[in-house]
Amino acid sequence: MTRLTRLQVQERNRETVLQVAREAFLRDGYVATSLASVAKEAGFTTGIVYSSFGSKADLALGVLERLQAEQIGALGDQVDRAMAAGDVLDQVRQWAAQAMSSGWVRLELELLLDTMHDPRLAAAQTRRQTASIEQAVSVVRSLAPPDSMGDETLEVLAEAAVDYAIGLAMRQSVNPDATPDRLLRLIEPLVAAISMP
Repeated sequence: MTRLTRLQVQERNRETVLQVAREAFLRDGYVATSLASVAKEAGFTTGIVYSSFGSKADLALGVLERLQAEQIGALGDQVDRAMAAGDVLDQVRQWAAQAMSSGWVRLELELLLDTMHDPRLAAAQTRRQTASIEQAVSVVRSLAPPDSMGDETLEVLAEAAVDYAIGLAMRQSVNPDATPDRLLRLIEPLVAAISMP
């Protein structure tokens, strides 16, 4: 049996903490989840969690970076599949319903409110938002015929979609009846126009 190096043990512990924290944050929310409860659920001491991440906000940022990449990647995959079948809006609707009910939105909002007055954490949030727009540009680009619009137009469309989705998510956090339908009606002509052969 091969013995793990100290670095391998630290990385394994880090991955375990990220997975446990993800489940706890999505299930219970950021505010209700403590580092002590994450440590207990992971089978570690609180010190191991602190040494891996430094703070609850840093741990949540690590979780959200992965969630964001997974969620926007899933949207891109659904759009790619839908392009062939011609049901882009239906696929986006399904993705939005799943994403909004996953706990991701609540985690985003709670962390944003907790970190907005800390310059280091606010900068990390800004970097993450920039990355989400870049990911969204890739999704919009996959819908558009080659050379149909410039990079700046793609970026503006992607940023508008991300901003609208954030606003919708905020509304839904206080009004569970808010749906992505208005967003879909807004983007329907765009999808029709840019996905024409």
